[in-house]
Amino acid sequence: MSSPSATFTRRAALAQAATGVVLAQNASPAKVGLIGNGNRGTAHLAAYLKMPEIKVTALSDLDSARMDTYNAKLGGGATKYVDWRELIRDKNVEVVAIATPNFLHPEMAIAALRAGKHVLLEKPIAINYQLAKQIEAEARKSGKVFAVGMQRRYRTTDAHVQQLVDSGIIGAVRFINISEYRGDWSPRGWHYKDPKSGRTANWRFLKSAAGSTELEFSVHAFSQVVQLVKSPLARCLASGGIMHYKDHETRDVCEGIIDFDNGVRFTYTFCLFAQGTPGRTVIVGDKGVLRYGEDGAILLDTPGAKGKTPPPLTGHGGEPAEVLMYKEFLAAIHERRQSVLSAAAAMDAAKIAWAMEIATVESRIVTAKDFA
Repeated sequence: MSSPSATFTRRAALAQAATGVVLAQNASPAKVGLIGNGNRGTAHLAAYLKMPEIKVTALSDLDSARMDTYNAKLGGGATKYVDWRELIRDKNVEVVAIATPNFLHPEMAIAALRAGKHVLLEKPIAINYQLAKQIEAEARKSGKVFAVGMQRRYRTTDAHVQQLVDSGIIGAVRFINISEYRGDWSPRGWHYKDPKSGRTANWRFLKSAAGSTELEFSVHAFSQVVQLVKSPLARCLASGGIMHYKDHETRDVCEGIIDFDNGVRFTYTFCLFAQGTPGRTVIVGDKGVLRYGEDGAILLDTPGAKGKTPPPLTGHGGEPAEVLMYKEFLAAIHERRQSVLSAAAAMDAAKIAWAMEIATVESRIVTAKDFA
């Protein structure tokens, strides 16, 4: 059984993004409204400044000073709204980009789709499967293009690995191991007051706002894995907890063992208090192994030789990941088709995070039946 997003390979994504460049040359700039002018918003802003095919017509953020800063960089032509609902009602906005904390995603995305806007939503799609399904249903009903911003699929290293695996150079993938390490979340993150507990903290510390560390951070790696494996999740066993940062509700350590329908096994380790420790990815196939660290230098091991340099990446262009992501999204709008970064693709990746949350909290094995 194939994953719903299995046909959307990274090679196809890059090709479609290139198509978007040609289409945009003959089209008026897309009128974009950006909700959320914080940390992730800056990455969207950087892409807009490199893309004449985009015109930012509206901004929304609770911080007026941030909107002023963004607007100045954009040339001062965007309308500013403290209330995001006003941006969605703006008839001069065709596309709504949402770069807000995770718990806000469903309400904002569904409202924008119902207002007749195309939507690019920051990952994750939602903090749980039920809310994600609601967004997927609304996107289908609206007929508009909906995409989830998993921009790492367009990063040079990820694109190169996908191209190598698709070429068959290591044979069929059998096992993947990823270890990721970093320091704590930035103290400059937006502070949110949980209405149920009354607690105010960096939103990434709170389960009600972030969902989990796996959803907020690890989902990028999970997105890569599901594209490599091309098969639905079968079962998941996971463990983790709050080992170091006692003021967090979201885990600072986690480990998972994930099996897919086609027999591939994926093991994952994450630590939030190991700043400076390099991460590592190992992809094992029938004919060889690809391995690399955070420097992006990919090595190929085969039975006859270790540490070889694999064939180079072709057809990428070297543009920033966010630019390539937006080009594919705009191409989907112009071609009136589904985006590569569809709701289905986003849920394939998020299911690993949701499964790890359930498995850890409930101390049980999670299976595909949990997402029936």
